[in-house]
Amino acid sequence: MVYISLYKNKIEKRSVIMKGKIKYFFVLALAVFVFVSILPVFNVSKPLFADSTSDVNAFVTRFYQQCLDRQPDAGGLAGWVNALLNHSISGATVANGFINSIEFVNKNLSNDAYLQVMYRAFFDRGPDPQGYSDWMGQLNAGNSRQYVLAGFVNSTEFRNFCAKFGIDSGSLNCGSGANVSSSTAASTGGVVPIFAFHSVMPGSGYEYEISTGLLNELCSLLKQRGYQTISFQDLFAAVNGGKTLPLKPVILTTDDGYQSVYQYAFPIVQSYGFRMTLFITTGLIGSSDGDRRTNLFDAGSYPTRAMLIWPEVAAMAAAGFEIQSHGTDHSRLGSMSYDQVLAQLQASKAAIQGSVGGVCNVVAWPFNSFSAASVSALTAAGYGAGVAYSDGALNTRAINWGAIQRIPVQASTSTDLLASYLP
Repeated sequence: MVYISLYKNKIEKRSVIMKGKIKYFFVLALAVFVFVSILPVFNVSKPLFADSTSDVNAFVTRFYQQCLDRQPDAGGLAGWVNALLNHSISGATVANGFINSIEFVNKNLSNDAYLQVMYRAFFDRGPDPQGYSDWMGQLNAGNSRQYVLAGFVNSTEFRNFCAKFGIDSGSLNCGSGANVSSSTAASTGGVVPIFAFHSVMPGSGYEYEISTGLLNELCSLLKQRGYQTISFQDLFAAVNGGKTLPLKPVILTTDDGYQSVYQYAFPIVQSYGFRMTLFITTGLIGSSDGDRRTNLFDAGSYPTRAMLIWPEVAAMAAAGFEIQSHGTDHSRLGSMSYDQVLAQLQASKAAIQGSVGGVCNVVAWPFNSFSAASVSALTAAGYGAGVAYSDGALNTRAINWGAIQRIPVQASTSTDLLASYLP
């Protein structure tokens, strides 16, 4: 009886152990099943930063085809793909770059054609009636295309579309939605004149060097007409953040970085209560008077002129003048590769921000030379705009962020001509 009792207890213990093992394996199997089931939800198998060159190539190529109606050029494609693979930009960056590119803006699309492109490029489909009607209503009500672009980029549909390629969609700031023109329409119709000059001397020595007298005439004209100077940061804030600009905004700019700007233009502009934006060639800015450089890029064409030094640049920055890029050595960026332009933009940005602080996110194209490759490098380098040296005032209803228009001011420019650009 004792033997039977012991045997029975042994069997019961084994039974309990077996039941425990069965329960353990059942729980383990259930856990594995749940993990495998939810794996796609968290997209563990494909990270939201692309590692597949073929996927990223396909993503970028679509934008060339849908937005620009062509196949990608080798340099531009490589630039976008490398930036995505390096995790330095997102899908939103690519979208913004193509939609605000010179090539796309110059298409001058109607609102209907613009929306058709947006649906195809961002959603890979045609517009649905209700969505199309809503966006068309927004545009007809005066909201900017940048606002519409942000709406598409920040949508769940675009986020899911990017995820198919293993790309983080990112986001864009849609701001208030209103065009800059809404705050200036009463007096300027959305036009912001941007004047551009170079060297300033008491007596002009060549066409690209204006006299102090002409600069005084320009500033006096602006003051009499009620204009107030703004910076490019103010312009960005108005477009993206809804900042209200003055009723009559104007931007004064000077290129290259001549010492004469500090000697003559700086006090003249200040005397009118104005500010100015300096586009400087950082590789030609010395550290002290003993290290002062000259305009090597003009050698053989124009008189030799001294360039600024960093203490002078810092003094103007401290007075509220905006310091932006004109490249590092005044090269024709339109003739350079994407990687070369990117290096110039990054180096000049680092030099300016490291020396005088502030935000460097605008470049004035040296020699007015730019290309699709150079414009595509802007976003990757952390820039918001490229500025051209072209004949025309900025219309805030249709800003070409790759080549913002400016009004050249040269030695032969008359006051009457300058006045004709003022709304």
